[in-house]
Amino acid sequence: MDLYESVTQNMKFLLIEVEKQVNRTSTYLEAPSKKLLGTVRGSDDYIDNLKTFIQTKCFTLAGRTAPQDKTAVARLKALEVVSINLERVSDFCERVIDQAEHLDDMNLLEGLDYEPFFAEVRHGLRHLARALDSDDIQAALQVCRTEQNLDVLYAKTLQRIIRSLEGGAHAQTQLTLLFISHYLERMGDSLLNGGEALLSARLGERIKIEQLRTLEDSLSDIESELDDVALHPVGETKSGARIARLTSSDRQNSVIFKEGKTSKLVEERDSVRRWQELIPGIVPNIYSFHQEGARSAILFEYLPGRTFEELLLEAPIPELEKALTRITETLVYVWNVTTRQEPVRARFMRQLMNRLDDIRAVHPEFLSPGGMIGDVEVHPYVELVQRCLALDETLAAPHSVFIHGDFNVDNVIYDAQSDTVHFIDLHRSADMDYCQDVSVFLASNFRLQAFETQIRRRISWVIRTFYEFAINHAEKLGDSTFPLRLALGLARSFATSTRFVLDDGLSREMFLRSRFMLEAVVRQQDEGQTFRFPTEVLFD
Repeated sequence: MDLYESVTQNMKFLLIEVEKQVNRTSTYLEAPSKKLLGTVRGSDDYIDNLKTFIQTKCFTLAGRTAPQDKTAVARLKALEVVSINLERVSDFCERVIDQAEHLDDMNLLEGLDYEPFFAEVRHGLRHLARALDSDDIQAALQVCRTEQNLDVLYAKTLQRIIRSLEGGAHAQTQLTLLFISHYLERMGDSLLNGGEALLSARLGERIKIEQLRTLEDSLSDIESELDDVALHPVGETKSGARIARLTSSDRQNSVIFKEGKTSKLVEERDSVRRWQELIPGIVPNIYSFHQEGARSAILFEYLPGRTFEELLLEAPIPELEKALTRITETLVYVWNVTTRQEPVRARFMRQLMNRLDDIRAVHPEFLSPGGMIGDVEVHPYVELVQRCLALDETLAAPHSVFIHGDFNVDNVIYDAQSDTVHFIDLHRSADMDYCQDVSVFLASNFRLQAFETQIRRRISWVIRTFYEFAINHAEKLGDSTFPLRLALGLARSFATSTRFVLDDGLSREMFLRSRFMLEAVVRQQDEGQTFRFPTEVLFD
């Protein structure tokens, strides 16, 4: 017998034993006996051992499996999760019996309609066995739905117990019944964890049942079935949205599935619509949008090409140069098309002030009080921000444009075949100072956690080239305050970027550059100078 077959056999024994444990618990509540009590408690060790065997074998197999065989690794992870949660179901059986022993008279259990709970758990276990045997996605869904059914039973039981307490029923008895029903409900949570693990292994991406319901609704709009779908992880945004590329046997082209906070996705949907009105084709089409309370999902058109981050790290120099040229040309076109002749203030220092707590949470040492270095006074960082705040409020771009709003290197896609640029992740798009996108793009290049000398040279070249493009564009417009706004924008972007970087060297480097920029602004203002942008702050 090979090791995987051994895992499968152990899993079958575990399922059988846990279902027996559930049946024993139900029987005990109906007709308690010391013999049955001993059997329930004695079986727990065997169940725990089976779980441990499965975990150990899954870890061993995962170590022997080629990393590129993601399907096999995901399956082993799912089996390990299932085994843990089956053992928890057994534990909850013991907890139920422990609570029942607090009753002076087992006839008091007549106040609790517990059999429907056990029926649902048995139902979930049988579907779990089918899902394990056949990789049946519908069976895994049924396992997950067991939790919802148990929640409904628990809610009804809770209301009945509350009414009994309000009517003067014996409090200890009612609380004992409540705890018993609570542990029965918790069995559903464990089954849900196991079902979701199997679904995630089958679909190729970690997914929860709420997300799956949203995915099912979204798929109906493009006439695809869940059984034919595979999810390929793409990433997770800093706002917590999860993104996956979705393929299916009945569709020639992929689509992008994005799930996250409703507020963020509504903003993105509305921004995409605005982009499509202003400049059709620069952003992906939306195939469907589904809202489920606080979480929602969008199905986007899948755009060919690679992010600028990928190009910067991997592409040949000619392709990188061509991509950057096309990006700058696209920006100029967007800015020209969307220009509104009205001044607009980015208020970079106010943005920074709003994020200081987030910076402090990751790097508390950055915002320490000032002090002295020899004879030189070092002002507290927050004081520098506050001194620049009043100045920043007076600075305005001479006109507004429709900006990306989060113009990071991973939110720009270049398709070399068609020589076109596309924008993604657009929930922050707005009519704003173009300096916002410029400063974010420059900082997002600098903060890339790639430290090889050759890569840092490429990054420095991109930063220098893009900076020169932006300065030249501002000069053509006669935008005289652009260098000062860019300094404040970069001070903001460098500092806030440290929230996402744990590397001590890089995060400190960005923070010090933010401080350097603010000090340059304060010093030149105090001296009454026309602001000169300190270009040395941009390059390694």
